[in-house]
Amino acid sequence: MTTPQSQLQPQLNVQGRERPGRILIVDDDLAAVEPLALRLRWQGYEVLATASGEEGIALARGSHPDVILLDLCLPDFNGLEVAKILTADNQTSDIPIVFLSGLGDDETLVRECRAAGGTYYLRKPYDCNVLLLVLSQAVAEHRLWHDMSAPGEDFT
Repeated sequence: MTTPQSQLQPQLNVQGRERPGRILIVDDDLAAVEPLALRLRWQGYEVLATASGEEGIALARGSHPDVILLDLCLPDFNGLEVAKILTADNQTSDIPIVFLSGLGDDETLVRECRAAGGTYYLRKPYDCNVLLLVLSQAVAEHRLWHDMSAPGEDFT
């Protein structure tokens, strides 16, 4: 069985350019999320956002974003636990997780984030240009992984 050609084509926006991707933000700091979501939409990203770890898990399963931006400190879940749930789930295990945290960047914390399934770690406050570069890289990695694991494709 082969993959339909339409599934192999990049997702295009109305101008015919490849869409940057769908981003899920899971962060309870609305003062930071709203301007970030606005900036990402301005860059062409589709943005979903929630302040709840539980809702973030449900949104990830239902919308299968290209990247998840995940805060470590959420009101209902620890971000590490959310990441562990997502990476253990076949529906969401391939989605890159970018941890965002104001807790610092000590080596132990970064190691814990990697062990929980995090792909990247950014310390708050982060440089928005760095975040955009990380997102671009994470989306590209996710799409490559997704294309390589498409049913009927043999890349060996």
